[in-house]
Amino acid sequence: MSHNTLLIDNIAFSKKNERIEGELSLQDCPRLEELMQSSNLTNPTKINHASLISYVLQGKTDAAGQHILQLTIVSSITTACQRCLNAMPLNINLNFNYLIGEVSDTDVEAVDVDNSDDYDLQQANKTMDLIALIEDEIIMAMPIAPMHEEGCTELTTQSGEKPNPFAVLKGLIKS
Repeated sequence: MSHNTLLIDNIAFSKKNERIEGELSLQDCPRLEELMQSSNLTNPTKINHASLISYVLQGKTDAAGQHILQLTIVSSITTACQRCLNAMPLNINLNFNYLIGEVSDTDVEAVDVDNSDDYDLQQANKTMDLIALIEDEIIMAMPIAPMHEEGCTELTTQSGEKPNPFAVLKGLIKS
């Protein structure tokens, strides 16, 4: 399985007000696919490999001349409920605004974007991998332990039902 890439020059993309929209399959995102397989403990074959990830990337330049990318991701993927270990659909609807900046890798963490949570800073890059960005955002947005909102139909944990292995010793002390 090869990792597909969709490379864009993010500054040129935003300067031209370009727009890309499309769909990715789970196979296009190998790290996400691996995460889905490792999370589905009871039956890995239940993963819906036909799940589509729809995305729209819009570039623009604001009134101050700043380069901005707006990314929307919509999908429904199947993961495993950590309570009952059965398949569980996970609906994803994400929106991101990126401010493209001429900063080095070490400065990306240190740059303050006007103390605002409205934009994430994205390094200017002539070969930004859009598929990797989409995959990263989905992975970071996923819950650590996904669970059904309502009570699960079948619980697999059995707490307190194991016999105490030291019960025999307790009988020896009394005699």
